[in-house]
Amino acid sequence: MIGKGAALVLGSQLVAVIIHTLVKFLETRSHADTQQILQARFFLALIVNTSILRSRNPDALPLGSKQLRELLVLRAMGGICGAAGFYCMYFRKCGVWGQYFAFLLTDIAMAPDSLSYLPLGDATTLNLLAPLGAGLIQTFVGKGRFTPIQLAAVFIAFIGIGLVTKPGLTFDLITRGFASPLASAEPQSYQSGNINKGFGCALLGIIGGILSYTTIASIGNRVHPLVISNCFSVGMLVFSSVCFALLPGVTFDFHLDLLQWLVLATIGLFGTLMEYLLTAGLAEEKRGYAVHMLYSQAVLALIAQALVWHIVPDIASCVGAFLIVLGLFFISESERNACEQTSAV
Repeated sequence: MIGKGAALVLGSQLVAVIIHTLVKFLETRSHADTQQILQARFFLALIVNTSILRSRNPDALPLGSKQLRELLVLRAMGGICGAAGFYCMYFRKCGVWGQYFAFLLTDIAMAPDSLSYLPLGDATTLNLLAPLGAGLIQTFVGKGRFTPIQLAAVFIAFIGIGLVTKPGLTFDLITRGFASPLASAEPQSYQSGNINKGFGCALLGIIGGILSYTTIASIGNRVHPLVISNCFSVGMLVFSSVCFALLPGVTFDFHLDLLQWLVLATIGLFGTLMEYLLTAGLAEEKRGYAVHMLYSQAVLALIAQALVWHIVPDIASCVGAFLIVLGLFFISESERNACEQTSAV
């Protein structure tokens, strides 16, 4: 049976599918910039979180306990670090997959700027190293250990991710080296020094993701998840405001009709729910099992593009999705066995 923390993280990824569908609708029906969507989402999250905390836990306002202020700031910094390279013009050229991971990876504090220098599959695969790194750190810090079954489960899940995202450039660089020429079919933007920039951006995202996940786990239940979400929202609002002020061409579109404003508000509400589920799930358990449920985003992306955009995945993607589910099943079983052993002691 899946644990509470893992179930909450999985629920956050299900909500993310709804968010992406709404974002796709809004971007095809209006000229709303992605920074506008992000700012609206985190502004609404800040309002909703503060209202709930004011009625149920007023002592936690405005930004949590002073004893945990350093960890809360680190969580916000991790999110900002991961989202620092985000800009929607990179993802409108990437089709359904690009649009999905552009918004989703920003939600989970990774750096999608690597997509402007690397193919989508390579950037996605590299960014998904963050849950692995965070899981390892949480396991060792919690004085636990990775059993061979757990290591095999994570390895199986990563093989599945590779089959889904198909990171051909990454494998090519591993086998031939950075100095070797790439296939002539690769766009010029994926060649030469741009590859190093892409891996640098991906590394920034990995560090940001690891910092965010491990910080949330370290805070645990010592503070309400909405407080953690509030700190992240404030950080992202500051970052987004800087983008509006300094980046050329980033503007706030007020010429939206009633339906588009309602969709924008709904994105903010669902984004608040997603952030709460993700934060509560990661804070629920210390052994680093729940964070691996983030791999499910690759499977959910396949389901979304099949149901919403009627794009049928190929055989390799289907096999990859099966391997991801299989790996997550073994990880959940390991968590259940560990809980039973702890209870027995």
